[in-house]
Amino acid sequence: MPATVDPTLPLPGLSPLCGKPVVARFDGGRLSSGGGVLLLAEVERRLRIGERLAGCLEDPL
Repeated sequence: MPATVDPTLPLPGLSPLCGKPVVARFDGGRLSSGGGVLLLAEVERRLRIGERLAGCLEDPL
């Protein structure tokens, strides 16, 4: 039997914002929001993708 995914589980491990914990949950039904931005911001914060990409670019100015 395949494992079921519970969409109401919180997304753990997000960095605090202004000293307050950030908790993302996916139990809002069919809502549209910018909630994915939190996840992308956390990935960027941890992996520093923008900084690493910028280091690959040469600026002749």
